[in-house]
Amino acid sequence: MSKEKTLRISEETEVMQAAGVPAQETEGAGAVMATEIIADLKKQLEEAKEEAREWEESWNMSREQVRALSRQSDIISMVLRMDDVELLDLAFGFVRGCYNQQIKKEQEAENNGEV
Repeated sequence: MSKEKTLRISEETEVMQAAGVPAQETEGAGAVMATEIIADLKKQLEEAKEEAREWEESWNMSREQVRALSRQSDIISMVLRMDDVELLDLAFGFVRGCYNQQIKKEQEAENNGEV
């Protein structure tokens, strides 16, 4: 056994004895403690990964909302500068068609249980 390992085991034994752990329980206690620490760290890692996934989903949803709001603002701004009634009628028809398509998609998703 190496000198470092002997010292480490000796230190672990001293700590456990100072904590009031019976001597017969000190043998192999380092391995048990290491296993428990590793299990705790794995659990913490999984929790952190799940939290990271939730943050990423939230971030993506927020980014899409910002994109939609920006596009709505751009469209409104352009339409407000239009003064040709025929062009406004064309824009209105196109926007109404897009809106109806969105309603149709939402209804299909609702019927499929996705919402």
